[in-house]
Amino acid sequence: MRQLLLAALAAALPLLSATAAHAERVVSIGGDVTEIVYALGEGKRLVGVDEASTYPAEAHALPQVGYVRTLSAEGIISLKPDLIVAAAHAGPPAVLEQLRDAKIKIVNVPSEETLAGTLTKVDAVAAALGVPEKAAALKASIKSRMDAVEAALKSADRGTKAMFLLAQGPGGAMAAGRGTAADAMIALAHATNVAGGFDGYKPLTPEAAIALAPDVIVVAEHAVAMLGGLDKLKQRPEIAITPAAKHGRIVVMDALLLLGFGPRTPDAVALLARALHPKVKIDMAAAE
Repeated sequence: MRQLLLAALAAALPLLSATAAHAERVVSIGGDVTEIVYALGEGKRLVGVDEASTYPAEAHALPQVGYVRTLSAEGIISLKPDLIVAAAHAGPPAVLEQLRDAKIKIVNVPSEETLAGTLTKVDAVAAALGVPEKAAALKASIKSRMDAVEAALKSADRGTKAMFLLAQGPGGAMAAGRGTAADAMIALAHATNVAGGFDGYKPLTPEAAIALAPDVIVVAEHAVAMLGGLDKLKQRPEIAITPAAKHGRIVVMDALLLLGFGPRTPDAVALLARALHPKVKIDMAAAE
């Protein structure tokens, strides 16, 4: 399936590039997509972003058009964009149909939570913006930084047991299982996802926490805030009972950085790996 998607994308790139070079008013949907736009040096063309576009800081000054999955057609149309570059999961479909009816060009960026998938996103966004020649340098930077992380992690203990948590509202947390972006990131950081025995996200109960026994717990920043702060999180029964909490190994990370699979993916892996493998030295500066 991935091969078919990549083949279709490759066939469409020349056409996308030819038409997108004239798009001067662009709306970007998806935090990873917006990061790529800026990393390609094309942020000046953006006139709006979605609420998930929290990086870089320049994106904060732009009008917001709703969350990536709950977009507002009226808000987007009011910005008079020539082009919308959107993450694959952007929606709802009815809103996208309204935008197409308004004669606004929409390019969907394929999503795959792997390093190869990140490089494919770069190609897709660069083509959508009509600057395919800019993709090579950005991809080379991503690959060289990831190579540096991989080289440093050769001696890392893959038996380190990690678990990633999202908030399930203010009342509880959910563990990331198999097939999630968090699962993929834990693997890239050379550790074992203790919740890898199930698919997707599931509520973390005290019983499950005892059985999973993570050495390290990684929590999204916004989840910590939703659950009342780090101190309250540590006191929750399902957290306090884990080896991670008992040894003070709870790591708080920005969700877009960790899960976005955008240009900062090597940096996210390095940051996570340092928390999982404190004795491993990772020199990212040498890869620049």
